[in-house]
Amino acid sequence: MSLMKDDPSFKAGRAMREELFGAAGVARLDTCDDFVAPFENYVTRILFGETWTRPGLTIRERALMTLAIAAALGRDIPLRRQVKCAIENGATKEDIQEVLLHTTMYIGIAGGVESWASAVEVLKEIGAYD
Repeated sequence: MSLMKDDPSFKAGRAMREELFGAAGVARLDTCDDFVAPFENYVTRILFGETWTRPGLTIRERALMTLAIAAALGRDIPLRRQVKCAIENGATKEDIQEVLLHTTMYIGIAGGVESWASAVEVLKEIGAYD
């Protein structure tokens, strides 16, 4: 199976991935092989092409919500991506702080420790900590 490059949802998803994560967000699509293609088609079409593009929530709101979910699930890589995505789409360091504080109350201190440490590291990396 190859990528569904002509599918409207795939096109919208590719554009959203690039908007959210830059060239790195679509680079994996350009090197995708037949084994990974079904996964990349699904993620690009459904997650990015049909979910992230829906009206009702801003990209900033979606990024903050996804950050909270990633923290709750202990998913460090998505959490780090969403910190950057949220900042690039209008969130502030204080917004991230509030989301993590609120999320920590539901996931527990151990989960909070990891989430806060990752967020601090990313905010410092992108110059949004000070």
